[in-house]
Amino acid sequence: MYMIEEYLSDEEYEDYFPKLDNLRKKIAYALPVEQNMSILDLATGYGYFAIEIAKLEKNLKIIGIDISQNDVLNAKKNVKKYSCIEITQMNASKMSFSNGSFDIVVNFLGLEDIHMTRGKDGVYKTFHEVYRILKPEGYFCFVVMPPEEMETEAQKIEVEVFSYICNATWLSGREYENMLKEAGFTLISKTNYFTGKKLTPKQAKEEIEFACDNVPKIYGRKTPTFEEVWAKFGYGIEKNGMGHYSKTVLMIARKGYP
Repeated sequence: MYMIEEYLSDEEYEDYFPKLDNLRKKIAYALPVEQNMSILDLATGYGYFAIEIAKLEKNLKIIGIDISQNDVLNAKKNVKKYSCIEITQMNASKMSFSNGSFDIVVNFLGLEDIHMTRGKDGVYKTFHEVYRILKPEGYFCFVVMPPEEMETEAQKIEVEVFSYICNATWLSGREYENMLKEAGFTLISKTNYFTGKKLTPKQAKEEIEFACDNVPKIYGRKTPTFEEVWAKFGYGIEKNGMGHYSKTVLMIARKGYP
């Protein structure tokens, strides 16, 4: 069913990313989490998804990893009151964990960042690493935005913009499914989640300027100038707005199952 998006108000936009209309919470509730599980959050960013998972059950052990020192420092501040969460800096495509260390590995919208810093081959290696560190029949649950599944012009623009700026690229659903199969997983479910919100042109400018200014500092990736990005995408954004995680897809796979 085709969806209609609303623009975020400037007041909503100020602190929208940490909240995302409870998107993280809704997805966390769909995960196969049980008490006493050991969970890894790949590319944890600021730790927001790890926090939502920590609220689900008692006696969880959650480790969040990220390649960015900046994100690790911010995540450590955010998770301070959650004693079950540990944050550490690590490359997801080459992890130091022992085989069979975790019951579940999760990723919330971080595979595009792994693609940005390690390329498509890095995403492929990450899937194989996840298989290695999961226990038998463990779960790999990740949230992505496959370009072919974006429904509105605003959503399509979002995916195109950040791939152009810094190679933060979403692969197709078929590519993710093939990677799962090659790594030894069975895909058991695929579910869409919507917020129905998008950015105004003014807000989109702020997001793009932030990316152009900060990606080189945080990730060491060269970016085009804001002016170059706006020359390429500005007309479409002025006409349609720009998506802001308004449609996402949760894929849940299981190691060696059935």
